[in-house]
Amino acid sequence: MRVFQESNGQHVDSYYAASANETTSYPQLNTDVEADVCIVGAGFSGLSTAIELAENGFKVVVIEAVKVGWAASGRNGGQILGGWKTGYDEMEKSWGLDAANMFANLSEEGKQIIYQRASKYGIDADIKKGFFLAAMNPSHMRDLHHYATDMDKWSYPHETQIVNQQDMKQHIDSDAYVGGMYDMGKGHFHPLNFVLGEARVATSLGVKIFESSPVVKISGGDEPTVFTQLGKVKAKQVVLAGNCYLGNVAPALEKKIMPASTFVIATEPLGEARAKKLLPRNMAVCDMRHILDYYRLSADNRLLFGGKTIYSGANPKSIKKAMQKDMLKVFPQLADVKIDYAWGGHIDLAVNRMPHLGEYADNVFYMQGFSGYGVVPTHIAGRVMAEKIMGKSERYDVWSNVKHHSFPGGTLLRKPGFLLGSNFFRLRDMWAAFGS
Repeated sequence: MRVFQESNGQHVDSYYAASANETTSYPQLNTDVEADVCIVGAGFSGLSTAIELAENGFKVVVIEAVKVGWAASGRNGGQILGGWKTGYDEMEKSWGLDAANMFANLSEEGKQIIYQRASKYGIDADIKKGFFLAAMNPSHMRDLHHYATDMDKWSYPHETQIVNQQDMKQHIDSDAYVGGMYDMGKGHFHPLNFVLGEARVATSLGVKIFESSPVVKISGGDEPTVFTQLGKVKAKQVVLAGNCYLGNVAPALEKKIMPASTFVIATEPLGEARAKKLLPRNMAVCDMRHILDYYRLSADNRLLFGGKTIYSGANPKSIKKAMQKDMLKVFPQLADVKIDYAWGGHIDLAVNRMPHLGEYADNVFYMQGFSGYGVVPTHIAGRVMAEKIMGKSERYDVWSNVKHHSFPGGTLLRKPGFLLGSNFFRLRDMWAAFGS
């Protein structure tokens, strides 16, 4: 059984790394280069921006501290969900109808970027359609009916259906749920293979990628410059796409997000028959709690089971045991199944759970705060950021005007403060279950 290590200069020892279609060996930046745009971070948001710009003739350099897809992009749950933590009705109240409509359209466009890019460039990432939102108590079911009404209001274009408890076994072989809703517009994939594929696409379009090149300083101005330990990139514009891994390079951004840990295990292969009985329609699944479980099947019929978001910075003594315990609450029939991989990583949480787009310094832009929803929003954020750089700022202007607050108490108190909030929501989940 393999357990993740945060950094050894390579990808964490995950199921994704073990089943990757390719490995990368991009050079280290050890000289001075020039570009139209320099992007810091070779994950989904950075590479999506790079591809959009390169497709439009821009000379792009991408700087990565470790390996392409090393952070959240290459180790997440692999769920293509779309949507935002903030609901569209709330967006309408806060930012107006036009903004709410824009974000609804952006969510759909973000999913299509993934599907279309895979088709156009032949990215093999085991993309599957279908998602199930599982209700654990009657309160969740009531929320689902409200959610369905909202989806109709905002003209959601995909097949959805609420499922009652008596029909649950058609979707999930578990007694943990009282019902749910399936959504054929969402899905799942192998995230590391997708981000590695995007890197290959980017280089085919002329993008230069440098790995093992941590950024030590950034200067803005008319000729913004990105400095690494051994070289530098002089560009016309810079995009910071390192999310919670930028550290002291951009301290003003750090206080507006908080790293949180989440974890995944991969079982041994279950065999086709057992896997199909477990998840008959091969959908990705999330439950509706604040601290939720998420899971899906891999191409070789493993169960990939994730969750247990931790805000305190203290990881479980054994990721394998902690996550296996959670898995068996949902699927006790898997008690005999071995766990082959266990790993984790950080997501970047924003106070309002909405991603940030903005300008950090003159000609230096940033994207961050994807808050665990990043697979789809990172891709559309990359397109919107590329539009801004190409002089088409309409959608960027709306997005960047969303107000974002620093965590109370700054970086010192953000974890204890958020932990208190997390415990509140955990108690609320328990009360909902008790009071239903």
